[in-house]
Amino acid sequence: MKTRIFSVLCQNVPGVMMRMSRYFTRRQINIDSITVGIEPTGLARIILMFKADDSLAELMCRIVERSEPVVDVEVIEPERSIVREIALLKTKKLGEKKMWQIAQQIEKAGGRVLETKGGVLIAELSGEHDEIERVIKELGEEVLKEVARSGQVLISREEICED
Repeated sequence: MKTRIFSVLCQNVPGVMMRMSRYFTRRQINIDSITVGIEPTGLARIILMFKADDSLAELMCRIVERSEPVVDVEVIEPERSIVREIALLKTKKLGEKKMWQIAQQIEKAGGRVLETKGGVLIAELSGEHDEIERVIKELGEEVLKEVARSGQVLISREEICED
C-alpha cells in the first residue's frame, strides 16, 4: 500500500465533498486527509490523500472522474509536489521552566509561539506531515491539551505548458 494523492477539480456545489468521501467509504478505504479550497475560477479543488495499491488507486480514479460535478482529476506523486500541513497546539497549564522548554522545542521544529497566558502556551507548527506527527508524539498527552490540524495541502512542482 502506497500513499496516493488525488487533486480533484470540481463544481463548487453542496454535497460534493460528501459524495467524494462516500466513494471511498463504500470501498472501505480510509481517507488520511481531505481538504477543500476554492480556485480563482470559482471551482473547488479537493485534495484527497489515502493509501491503496495500484489497482485500487486506478479504480478510484476512474470512479471519481465519472462523478457528476468533477471537471478534472490529477493523480499527484508526493515526491513531485510540495506538501504541507498546519497544526495549532495548546498545552496544559505548565510551569515557567517547562513552558520555556516546550517553546524551544516547537521553535526548533520550525514552529512559533502565538500566545502564552496563565501557564498555557499556544503555538503554530507547519511543515511535512511526518515532522508535525513527530513533534506531537514527542510532546505527548502529558503536555498537550488540544491539537487542531489543517489536513494536508499540496501543489504540484510540475509545469503546465500552454500553447
